[in-house]
Amino acid sequence: MKIRTFKHFYKLVTLLIILGTVPVIIVGIFSYWKSSQVIEDHSAQEKIQNVYQIQTNVEQVLKNIDHSVTYFLNSPQTKEIIRYPLSADNFKKYHDIRPELNHLQTVDTGIEDIVLVSLKNDWLINNNGLTYIDEEEKEAILSNYMNLPESSTWIQEEYEEISLNNDAKKSCSHYISLVKKLPFTSAKKTAVASVLVPSCSLTKIMEKKVDSEIYMILDSNNQIIAHSDSDEIGETFKNSQEILADINQEAGQFNRSIDGIDYKVTYQTSRYNHWSYLSLIKMSDLNKQSSSIGWLTFLVCSVLLILSLIISFIGSQRIYQPIRKLHKLASDKFSTKDNQGYSHKNEFDLIETHIEQLLDKNVELEGRLQSQVTQLKQFFMIRLLQGKVHKQEITNKLVSYNYPKSWKHLTLFTLEIDGLDQTKYKESDQDLLLFAINNMIEDLFPTDQCFTPVVINHTLVMILLDHFDSMEEYTHYMNEQAQLIQTEIKAVFDLPVSIGISHPFQSLSTAKEAFKEGKEALKYRFKSGAESIIFFENINQNYQLTTPFPTVIKNHLFDAIKVADREKAEQEFDRFFQVLSQKNFHHNHFYIIMTRLLYELIELMQILGIQIKGLDEREFFTEIEHLGTLKEVKRWFKQQIIYPLIDKVEERTESENKSLSDKIIHIIHHEFDTDISLDSIATRLHYNPNYLSSIFQKEMNVSFSEYLIMYRINMAKQWLVNTDISVKDIATKLHYNNSQNFIRSFRKMEGITPGKYRSQHKQAI
Repeated sequence: MKIRTFKHFYKLVTLLIILGTVPVIIVGIFSYWKSSQVIEDHSAQEKIQNVYQIQTNVEQVLKNIDHSVTYFLNSPQTKEIIRYPLSADNFKKYHDIRPELNHLQTVDTGIEDIVLVSLKNDWLINNNGLTYIDEEEKEAILSNYMNLPESSTWIQEEYEEISLNNDAKKSCSHYISLVKKLPFTSAKKTAVASVLVPSCSLTKIMEKKVDSEIYMILDSNNQIIAHSDSDEIGETFKNSQEILADINQEAGQFNRSIDGIDYKVTYQTSRYNHWSYLSLIKMSDLNKQSSSIGWLTFLVCSVLLILSLIISFIGSQRIYQPIRKLHKLASDKFSTKDNQGYSHKNEFDLIETHIEQLLDKNVELEGRLQSQVTQLKQFFMIRLLQGKVHKQEITNKLVSYNYPKSWKHLTLFTLEIDGLDQTKYKESDQDLLLFAINNMIEDLFPTDQCFTPVVINHTLVMILLDHFDSMEEYTHYMNEQAQLIQTEIKAVFDLPVSIGISHPFQSLSTAKEAFKEGKEALKYRFKSGAESIIFFENINQNYQLTTPFPTVIKNHLFDAIKVADREKAEQEFDRFFQVLSQKNFHHNHFYIIMTRLLYELIELMQILGIQIKGLDEREFFTEIEHLGTLKEVKRWFKQQIIYPLIDKVEERTESENKSLSDKIIHIIHHEFDTDISLDSIATRLHYNPNYLSSIFQKEMNVSFSEYLIMYRINMAKQWLVNTDISVKDIATKLHYNNSQNFIRSFRKMEGITPGKYRSQHKQAI
């Protein structure tokens, strides 16, 4: 016996060692491989994002400069100046554009000088003023700028080689120049404008992430426009041939060996000016983190392996200890007569024999448990509906509980109460009512027609069986049984209930799927209403995946709430649900629409500055999910949200004391075309201007000046569409200093100029 014990013990030790070490090794290898791959992918993606961010930042600056300069050069004032020679009569016009040139040269743009040259009239304007150009200068300009292939071009120039007379600060050895040939609309170019920006300003945008990482910007001639090392600016990229040869897309990444060192090259090519944005980082730097993870993984796995060996040996002893005790117990408990014939068997055989004897005694215990059979049946049905009963156990339980063993069809009914709000019961009575209904159904159906009904999460579930060959007879019978249940519950409890009926099925092992079908069928009460009998097979599966949200009706509803028009609000709310009831869509999407409506109602409360008591303490979205019928949903929205909201609006409307922000808004709406200000309103209302400003900002989430501008722009939009008042007159009526300020303000808010807005919307009319 000791030899056998020795063998079983070491078999157990060997098994535990294998189970402990093999997974650790596999997981360690897989974890290192996967983590290394993730880190490399993350690092590579990070480099792509860095290059893209640099390109975005640089091009944003360049495009801002381009757009600002183009807008200035395209102005009627600039176009007119280019056509005239330098004379005393025209000097005022030259003097007028100087502020505009200075306005373009801000810290944000980095522009150090803007040079405007008329080749036709031989004059030049820069920060130093207005001057003539001689033939030599003119020839240099024609050669260096007018021969450029495009009308608008970014070029790089060394400071000493800039052909144009300029007032740049020489803050960098090289400058990038935006050269524009004028006029834009003429094939014959008679003027040129050049914007000088130091290349170093672009280098500042490129923040180095790693010491060994190199960022650079190349133009179409492989000249370095910007570099993380500013000394490289203006040089030709020496490795351009072997790197740029692999650039065949707009953006990408590849590995390249340069001077015997492996690099990860990340590039981005600009559509705007055909510049190339490059990042070069050593592969060894990218792999440093992976190496550290590899050593850490090896260390952790080694520790785990040692621990698994120790635990396996100690655990085997502890695990085997109960087996030894069981063997001793079985040997001691058996009488000498019982032990005969088992002396040569191992300990497991002896334990098995003892267990078989215990199982025989278990039959006696089952007889004693018949008094608890109802609870056991319900427990069995709950486990069955949860899919936790094996087929063999089902067969045994059918015998143990005297259930029917043959049938043609099985059908699962799910029953739920259609709300208790309009009944004599309270919500707290629901569990007690379901328990009473459950007992009533047990008495209503004989045991050869129905399995034990159970209650799961406020849903009563029962399985009926039949022996019909005809599906027509089957359907008629199931419908009759459902109506019978509803009638009995109505007569006894005066409660409306709805019933969902699954597909017919043959095996109890599929009861879990039938339970899902029954619950799914019940969810369609939101269309069919209370006291519905819904067959899962009759559910229309050709529902719309998405249904448009009735935004227009919702807006009318919100308008009625804002003015506390209860009757109008009810009409629009009923119309909202009437539109939904005409659509065919999935119940989940219906509750999505309801959730959106609830969210927008809560948002309306916040906009109106209204608080409903207890709102923050309730789980509204959970409450909606438990509403069964469309009638319940409508009633819930009205009683819980809409009516209280209208009551609050009425209270605020009837209040004699108007809020200060309402008074300010009233003044703006009636005096927007006068020279009003917050100071004048503060004087009129006898308040401090700063106090009024803070109150208005807090109430409206915008400042007084922003609200005034928005309202004036909205009035300007109405005048543009409905009247023929000129843009200049509208600007005067709205108290703008000049029409250009009005146009800029209008375009900033609407994205287009007033003239374009008028033409677009008058065409729409």
